[in-house]
Parts: sequence; structure tokens; C-alpha cells
Amino acid sequence: MSKTAPENDKNDNSSPAHQPHYLMWFRRDLRLHDNTALAAICERANEHAQDENVSVTAVFFLTPDQWQTHDTSLVQVDHITRTLPILAKELQTQLNIKLCVQICSNYADCVTAVSELCAANHISCVMANHEYEGNESDRDQQLTEQLAKDNIEFIRWHDQCILPPKSIMTNDGDSMYKVFTPFYKKWRHTLEVSTIQSHEAPAMHSSNNDNNQTELKIPDTIAMTVENIKKLCDDTVSDYKTTLQQDKSLQHIDMDAQLEHAQTAYSAGEHEACQRLAAFISDGIDNYDISRDVPSLEATSQLSAYLTIGAISPRLCYLQAREAQEKSHGNDGDNDDINRWISELAWRDFYRHVLADKPSLIRHKAYKEDTDSKIRWSYDHDDFHAWCTGMTGVPLVDAAMRCLNATGFMHNRLRMVTAMFLTKDLLIDWRLGERYFMQQLIDGDFASNNGGWQWSASTGTDAAPYFRIMNPFSQAKTHDVDGEFIKSWLPELKEVPGNILHSEEKMRKALAKGGAFSGINYPLPMVEHKEARKLAIAEFKN
Repeated sequence: MSKTAPENDKNDNSSPAHQPHYLMWFRRDLRLHDNTALAAICERANEHAQDENVSVTAVFFLTPDQWQTHDTSLVQVDHITRTLPILAKELQTQLNIKLCVQICSNYADCVTAVSELCAANHISCVMANHEYEGNESDRDQQLTEQLAKDNIEFIRWHDQCILPPKSIMTNDGDSMYKVFTPFYKKWRHTLEVSTIQSHEAPAMHSSNNDNNQTELKIPDTIAMTVENIKKLCDDTVSDYKTTLQQDKSLQHIDMDAQLEHAQTAYSAGEHEACQRLAAFISDGIDNYDISRDVPSLEATSQLSAYLTIGAISPRLCYLQAREAQEKSHGNDGDNDDINRWISELAWRDFYRHVLADKPSLIRHKAYKEDTDSKIRWSYDHDDFHAWCTGMTGVPLVDAAMRCLNATGFMHNRLRMVTAMFLTKDLLIDWRLGERYFMQQLIDGDFASNNGGWQWSASTGTDAAPYFRIMNPFSQAKTHDVDGEFIKSWLPELKEVPGNILHSEEKMRKALAKGGAFSGINYPLPMVEHKEARKLAIAEFKN
């Protein structure tokens, strides 16, 4: 498959008054390898290699106010900022491109900053990769209109998905699939009959770029050296943490401990991401189809945090998985473990395609608005707080929530269990849970997070039927047989046998006055699951 054609946001600039100078705007694509926009802009610049002053400059904007508006987690902001100095060094040493990093509180300021940078440095073309969310799309449209006034091109490329939105449509050709399975079949077939390839950026000639970069006109607030970028990033994280610590709803989070854990668990940079992918494909993918559902095991790729900020390409993930499959099983595609992981990559594409097709999802709208509007959602503050802090009295739910609060990560099976408990057992509006996950997850991604929450709430596309409600005790019995995960996060339950942990009735008896574990400081289950299930089904039927 050839490189996906860019969005038509460009305006002819046929006779620039100065030598070619191009600007690469990094967003959620913090990598060199298989970066569509970066490859395209370097290829274009090298077409003018005979011009001694041809140059490419890169820019990234730290947007703390916008991040807070979007509920971006502290650990994700930290992951981004830890990646930027590495990206700056690799851009300089491998491609001879300098990275400028600047604080712009919001997206409107980004539009102004890009316009001013272009005007001051006679930049004739800006390239970036698409972002599909609402504010991001509005920002890019505003920049397109602003740059057009000065006859400057703004070209965007599809890069977040393996196959871009609107490339997988129903057989009538003009509507998006509402169900994942037929989408996946066509998605998989399209990839198998296409020549999908990665896009590698050629290095700029060092003599040309060095001459031009020393003359770059930038505000004093822009950091360009690795040291200055690191300092600006560290200060930004510190300020962001201070702001979040003032939020009363997040007082139960030890943000310093959460940061420390995330920094240890997720080393920054594209190289780290690629190493994880290689290790997972060579060893970790065996038994993935089964072990991926066991939260006490590190049986997943651990790549979601890197995919979210674009430190690794989803195409690379797919291509390496397919290569491994062909080496071990030929083209029959019968490796269940690899197929299962590829399907997870397809889910990631699917939710982005859904978002592009139904942008109202950004505005807190449900996919099934008729269903959502009829539900009398609860907004009980105490119930929600108990869920957030891991004090519901349901061991698997509480262990999952405490893990999230401490690490900024939650196993995917547990995301479904905790989300369904909130939306079905407690009947609390899914939007509250969606927001809380975004505030904590290092891999928080709007499309996937929204899709997952609406799946659990039975308001989304291809959502769980409202009558299929996970029993959190049965889920624990199936996926945490010995209670290893539960006890690692709920040490107060370390002496409670698994047969009690996995039974709501036995837990109530054991914790009640006179029970075998009545002295334990742990709450009784806050709702009775069977009764809560009946109420939820009745609510959805009405």
C-alpha cells in the first residue's frame, strides 16, 4: 500500500521569496521510524538538495491548560515530556533536524505560534499527522485558514491508524461498520491483499541544515538544546502536578508515588518501545490468547502507553506480528495468539474510525443516544468516591482501582470489570468513569477509552448487551484464581482464602460481626450484585 494521500489542506506556494524551509509539527507521533509526516517532509526537502539553505525544523508544543481541559493524566504528561529530550537528540543525530519545544497553554496559542514561526523564518510548508478529536480538528482547520492567508501549505497525513478512517466501509460503500467483527474481517482482508509499508525519513544534509538552523528566528521562550528542553519539560510537569494536587476530587492520589512508578515501569523513547515490541513478538506473545486475561501476569505487550503518544508506530506492530506469523505458520494465519493481538490493534483502529464517523462522541454524547437518554443515571458522590478509592467491598474492583491510582495503569480485563460495576451495579453515569480513567491512565486515549466505557455501559457501538452484566466475583474466580492480584493490592485481605474472596455471600459472612475475618478493616460489598443486576436490567428495559 502506498503512502496514504494527505488531507487537502494545502495552498500553492509556487514562488517563495526565500530558500525552502519546512516545519514538522510533532503531536502524538513522537518517533523517527515510520512517521508518515516526518518522512514526507524530509523527502520533499531533499528534492531541493541542490539549494544550499534548504532546511527542516521540528516543533512540539507543551499545552498544559489544554491537557487539563482534556483530563490528560499526570503520568502521561510526564511520559510525553520524558520522551521529548530523547526525540530531540535522535532528530539531531540521525536526521540533522533540530526540535523546538515551546509552552502554549492551549490550542489557540499553538495556531498563533506556528503562524509566527512561519512568518519569522519564511517557512513555506508545514506538515503534521492527523489527530481526530474535536478540539484538535478545529485547531487544524483554524491553522489551515490562517496559513492560507500567507500562501503557506499545511499538509496532514493519516498516521495514527494502520488503515485510515473511512478506508473500511460497509459494502454499500458509504457507511461505517457498527459492529466490530465485520469491520475486522474487511480490515484484515484489506491488509492481506495490500502492500502496507513503513515510511522512513531520509536524513537532511548536515552542511545545509547546520547553516540554516543557526539563523533560526525564535522567541526566547522556545527551548532547542536537549538540556533546555529537559528543563522546560521538568518544570512543566512540576507545575502540572501542582495544579492537579489542588483538585479536591484527586486528594486520594499520591502523585509523587504514581509518577515514580510510571517512570520506572515505562522508560521513555522510541528505542525502548521497539525493544518491548521485539521481546513480546519473540517470546511474550506465546499463550497471549489465554494469559492476556490474567491480571497478575505481565502477559500483554505493555505497548499501549507508547502507542498513545506515538513513540511507536501501529503499522510496525502489525508488520512484525505478521512477519512472526508467516515465519512460524506460513500464510494460513492459524496462530491464535498472534491473531488475537492483531485483533487488539484492529480494535484500536475501529474506535478511531468510529470517532471520525461520529464526532459528536467528543461532546459527551453516547453512540446510542436514545438508550443513554432514557437511563436515570446516578450521580451519587459517595458511591463514586468509594469506586474511585477502591473501597466498594468488591475485592477485584477495589484491587483494580487501587492499582490504577498507584501506577497509572489498569489491565484491560479489569477495565471492563470496573467499568461495568460502576455503570451497572451502581448505575453511575459512564461519563464520570470515563473522565476518571483519563485522569489516571498513562495510556489514556480518547477514542479507545470512550469506546471501552460505552461498551461497558451498553450505550456504544457494538456494546455489551444490557443484560450481560459481569459478576465481579465470578470474574475474580476465573481470572485471579488464587487471589494473587487481589492480595497484592489489598494486603488487608492476604489471609482470606480464595474461595471466600470469590464469593459475595461468603465475603459478607466472613466480614460481618462474628465472622472469621470481622476484624479486618475492609468494607462489606456496597451493593448486592444479583439485586443490582436486576435493577440495571429493569432500568434498561424501561
